Amino acid sequence: MNNHVFGEPWIIRHTNYFSDPSAGPDELLNDATEWLQYAYNAVKLLAELVHERGSVDVHRLPIMLEGIAAFVEMGTRCVTQAHMRMQWQSVREGAERSPAAL
Repeated sequence: MNNHVFGEPWIIRHTNYFSDPSAGPDELLNDATEWLQYAYNAVKLLAELVHERGSVDVHRLPIMLEGIAAFVEMGTRCVTQAHMRMQWQSVREGAERSPAAL
């Protein structure tokens, strides 16, 4: 019973990505690349398992797919944060240049 509440499915559904507040867009994009590489390797492993066995454990498959989705979601969040920080830097740099032009 606890496995259904606090086991792997619970962990996958309650996973969040927290970035370092001082991380710049480059660091966030590097993190996104890393998360997406995890997802890619998990899909490759799953494909190899299916190919070797001809089938997959249907009880574990949803958990594996949710884990892959979590990796992709983490990568997406990193890219989103990188984009927001690039926009914020652009606005800040524009504001710093505006008073100098006056």
